[in-house]
Amino acid sequence: MDTAEPHQPAAASADPLGGGEGPEPEYGLPGSPAPRPGGGGGLYGPYGPIPDLGGIPRRRFGRRRRGRLGCLPLLLIAVIALLAVYILPNPWALHIGGRFTPLQTWQGFGAVRASDGGRYVLYLNLRGGVANGEGGHLSCDGRGCDSLFGSAKLCTESGQTYTFAVTGGVHSWWSTDGAATSVDLTNSPPLPDGWVVALHGAWHGPALVLASPDNSFTEVFTPRGAIRSVTSTADAGTARTTIRYGAEGDFNAACRALAG
Repeated sequence: MDTAEPHQPAAASADPLGGGEGPEPEYGLPGSPAPRPGGGGGLYGPYGPIPDLGGIPRRRFGRRRRGRLGCLPLLLIAVIALLAVYILPNPWALHIGGRFTPLQTWQGFGAVRASDGGRYVLYLNLRGGVANGEGGHLSCDGRGCDSLFGSAKLCTESGQTYTFAVTGGVHSWWSTDGAATSVDLTNSPPLPDGWVVALHGAWHGPALVLASPDNSFTEVFTPRGAIRSVTSTADAGTARTTIRYGAEGDFNAACRALAG
């Protein structure tokens, strides 16, 4: 009686995913790689040896580390740009009247005496420089910007106080000292439409010496300080003042003394 041999399980093929060795490549089939001639490992394809790319390190991606200076260079560029735009065209605006004026503003007041006997006190609040330009009305050329803006108040012996807008210019680049300066008082009201009181002069150290030689002051203001509605050659005359640094409160005190 024949006895059956015990069943022998078939040998399991190695699974490449299981960590075992994979099956040998089938050389000789169309399109299959061929062993390197002469041995030595490696494979040959139809156009030459197939490179082993397994040893190429992976590139690590991440944020670049900023330099130690951080944003400092950009900040320096911004500061230099501000200096070029707001300071270089008119450095005189930083020391108006010999005072340190970082905001490019200056205020002062002085007594006004007219040739017809009128007496007044004038207060000026002046702003210079590109940063204080109004409505694009800047006067600039190759030597810089000389525009002047601000406001003014004029009080009279009768106790009346008028407020005006100021336009003008400081014809200088570096310093106000010795610079020819113009100050025009405008505003309607209180002035009739189109009227301007023009003052011209120059800085002498901390003092701004101004005069109205074109009759515009005496043609506008009566000796008692009223504003005329019509002009006449009979009212021709001059007016002079010296404006020195002072606050608006000092001006108010001077006005009370004038109206006394």
